[in-house]
Amino acid sequence: MELRGKVNKIAFFNILSTVILQGITFFTSPIISRLLGTSNFGIASVYNTWVSLFAIIFGLQTQSSLAVARNEFGKEDQDKYQSSILFLSIVAYITLSLITLYLLDYISIWIDFSNTIVILALIQGFGQMVITFVNVKFTYEFKAKQNFAITIALSLTTLALSILLIRIMDNEINYMGRILGLAIPYIVIGFILSNIVIIKGKTFYNKEYWKFCLKLSIPIIVHSISNLVLNQSDRVMLKHYLGNDSAGIYSLAYSFSAVLTALWTALNNTWVPFYYEYTRNREIEKLKSHAQNYLELFTVLASGFVLLHFDVYHLFADRNFWYGTNLIILFSIGFYFMFLYSFPVNYEFYNKKTKLIAIGTILSAVANILLNIFLIEPMGIYGAAIATAISYALQFMFHYISCKVIIKNTDSIYPLGIKVFLPYLFGFALSILLSIGFAQFIIIRWILGFLIGLWELIQINKRKTVF
Repeated sequence: MELRGKVNKIAFFNILSTVILQGITFFTSPIISRLLGTSNFGIASVYNTWVSLFAIIFGLQTQSSLAVARNEFGKEDQDKYQSSILFLSIVAYITLSLITLYLLDYISIWIDFSNTIVILALIQGFGQMVITFVNVKFTYEFKAKQNFAITIALSLTTLALSILLIRIMDNEINYMGRILGLAIPYIVIGFILSNIVIIKGKTFYNKEYWKFCLKLSIPIIVHSISNLVLNQSDRVMLKHYLGNDSAGIYSLAYSFSAVLTALWTALNNTWVPFYYEYTRNREIEKLKSHAQNYLELFTVLASGFVLLHFDVYHLFADRNFWYGTNLIILFSIGFYFMFLYSFPVNYEFYNKKTKLIAIGTILSAVANILLNIFLIEPMGIYGAAIATAISYALQFMFHYISCKVIIKNTDSIYPLGIKVFLPYLFGFALSILLSIGFAQFIIIRWILGFLIGLWELIQINKRKTVF
């Protein structure tokens, strides 16, 4: 298949799965948040933070080596490599879970959850680890249809089961309905997918594979933990300083804003495999051209989002959560810098500089915690959102400087100068100013959103490709 056609096909399924997922989330999140209330919604949100932490640490982040392994090992080795390192993840996860269960009483007190919830977090974390592994595998094998199927199956089952269980439980503990509604589908789908990968590869222990994988993945564990701290520490600290209600209001606004990260993930999953192809073939001018198309597309999507967010969020959320409406612009700024930082980070991944990735994320996470300490008490939930936006901006700056100054690779010079990013950054900043300036003028904001969306569709039609 022609490269342009392959890009468009993969982008179609990645974006379609994101649109459907966000559509399901849009129509069901108001129901879940209303059923749970601000406090129980906050509990369920913090629970998900611990699930992600278990999945990251206990699974060893072996999936982070899959893309580079496609360059390191031959095509005939890929199934065996994937089977072997997934088995490594499973062994590590079971071992660390047993240690956790041995210390269960102490851990439950430390994280302020019951023993039952900690066990459920371990179960869901295993499924999440496997599903993430398979998602990455399919991404670099250009199997967007399979990722689409997994996303839809997981989304529908978790949401339907959550709503059912929340409704049949007492209001005081109905957060358990949401927790069980997530844990059960994750472990079932994760178990099925893990068996498929291992049966296909038929390889368990391979010293060469494990050594190669761990050299890359161990720094990524640190990176992922730091990234989780950067993404989730706000909620944990808000729960500590201000209580579950504030954490719940903050979490719903964050979840709504995360439509931008979902769109970025869908586009990035399409972009990265082709980015690696352009880099490997040293097609630098083509890479720059497509990178600018990618920057243009996401900037238009992000700009449209901030222009329309006021009205859509008030349809999306119960009135009790409206206090968090103005957080969304701050979250959008942070997520836009997350998008920008992915360009230098993709370059670092390609060049196996995973230690630099980890260092940058650690520094950003530390900055976020320190800023939270200073800003949450005087500014409440808005202080936490400002801290997040600043931390993502610092993360982008660190990785950009790393690629331009620290990494010295004569075979692959980082091709994207700051001048490439600035026009799009200014365009996004302008959309924020227009959104704030015309906050009370709904029709003007929607017309602006429609016009920039129409303009981007014309651009895509002219170049015959999304990138």
